Amino acid sequence: MGAVVAVLAHLFAPVRSTPATGVAGDDPLASDVEHILGERIVEVQGLSVARFDLDATDPESAADSAAFIDTDASAAPVETSSLPTDPLSSVAPDAVEWAVAGTTDGRTPVSPDTLFETGSVMKVITGMLLADMVESDQTFLDRTLAEVFPEMDFDDPEVASITLQELATHHSGLRAAPDGDDLGILFRSMILIGPYENATPPVEGLVHTQAGPKDQYVYSNHAFAVLGHALAAEAGDTTYPELVRERVLDPLGMDDTQVTAQPPEDGALPYFEPGVRVAPWTATDYAPAGVSTWSTTSDLVTLVAAVADGTAPGASSTDVVLEDVESPGAPSDDEPAGETDDGASLSLGLAWHHLDTPEHGMVTFHNGQVYGASTTVAFNDERAVVLMGNTSTLQETELALGLLGDEPGEPLTAPSTTAPFIVLTLVPLLVPPFLLLALMIRRRTLITQRPLDRMRIVSLGLGSLAWLIYVQRGGVWTDLPSELFTVAAGVVATALAVGVWHWRHVPVEAGRFRWSHVTVFVFSVLFSLALLTYMGYGLLAVHL
Repeated sequence: MGAVVAVLAHLFAPVRSTPATGVAGDDPLASDVEHILGERIVEVQGLSVARFDLDATDPESAADSAAFIDTDASAAPVETSSLPTDPLSSVAPDAVEWAVAGTTDGRTPVSPDTLFETGSVMKVITGMLLADMVESDQTFLDRTLAEVFPEMDFDDPEVASITLQELATHHSGLRAAPDGDDLGILFRSMILIGPYENATPPVEGLVHTQAGPKDQYVYSNHAFAVLGHALAAEAGDTTYPELVRERVLDPLGMDDTQVTAQPPEDGALPYFEPGVRVAPWTATDYAPAGVSTWSTTSDLVTLVAAVADGTAPGASSTDVVLEDVESPGAPSDDEPAGETDDGASLSLGLAWHHLDTPEHGMVTFHNGQVYGASTTVAFNDERAVVLMGNTSTLQETELALGLLGDEPGEPLTAPSTTAPFIVLTLVPLLVPPFLLLALMIRRRTLITQRPLDRMRIVSLGLGSLAWLIYVQRGGVWTDLPSELFTVAAGVVATALAVGVWHWRHVPVEAGRFRWSHVTVFVFSVLFSLALLTYMGYGLLAVHL
């Protein structure tokens, strides 16, 4: 029985994907990426990067993608091919450098046309949609939510008075999600699944939400989700996905960029880190904020190039509307507002952020990160960088900024040692199963030498199962073989089979002190059931 269970458990074993070991593509970009990643390349599952000089753009043509014949780290750098042009884009085919590393799922190499979750990079497209509609007088930056949704009865007048510009600049007073959803988001975040899956629909959540101060920068997915739906309401008889497709994506030829409730079949699987699969974010109500949105490096190159040269719909979204913005954690108490620790000052357009840096001048950018993907688009007066990856541990913004200069930036800080995390994985993975097996074989506990009884069969058996599910979801498997999970599952199954054999021959309770034994049993079972339910839910969310 143990062998059968072990084979079945292998289907749910942690996917121990091989981290990227090298970068292939066009030099010098591939060399620059490798230099900046340094030792942190082991934290990359898959990565796609593009870079181009803005003075090389041509409004009449664009790069669709680069053709890669191999992404193995040992292969020679791969040359891009000559590609047909797209009259709706802005970059000549030979103006873009491409580089890739790693795989989408442990097997399929990454390419410039690989679909990744965009995360919050989708916010700049929502900002562009707002700017485009303002330019055509379909709405106004000072239009309030009360004017957009006249039939809504707001509990808080401050929420009713929020303007579209305040939504688009993170100065609305709205927090990450509607009031009342905090615990649900925390629960889902702890098991690395989409936090907005069961969140209150963003517009509906406005009714009972209380606004915070509007004079502070408070990054808000709720605000941008509301903004997208408000723009759809302004346009009339349409939805956000339909509207953004019509007004921004189709005019730019961004055919691969999409809002989807189900992850694309050929999309890059999301990983918290190599070997730790997580579930994609699939709450389309929050798509304007970057949830359930997917794109490719090729599409984002088209976007950034058109924004940089002013030909994109809503390109004026990059115009600064707020200067010297003080963001939480950026300035210290003795620094001027809007100045970061490294001397860079922050200003805001509609979604776009502007960072005035000592090294690269004014950088216009936005990044995006969900539990299984990291994305950044950034450009200054001379150069643009786009990168997408399918690991949360990637330092995407630092990498992008390091690629903007003529010389690559300094290597990223070395990854922290995984030794403590390996111990925290191995102990709950191996100790409970083998203690359980020892109990069943010896018919006596290993440490306290108490006799086997039915209560111990139930509590220790349930505890072993719970810890097994825990390490599947919460363990660090980058440096551990997934076969250990299979072995542990087989040991638990074998021990439980022996326990069933002994069931009719052992007493219900055989503790030294009955009251304490029953108390410990109750708390042990409740803890195990809670852990089993909590982590099992996360496991099913990833695999179903």
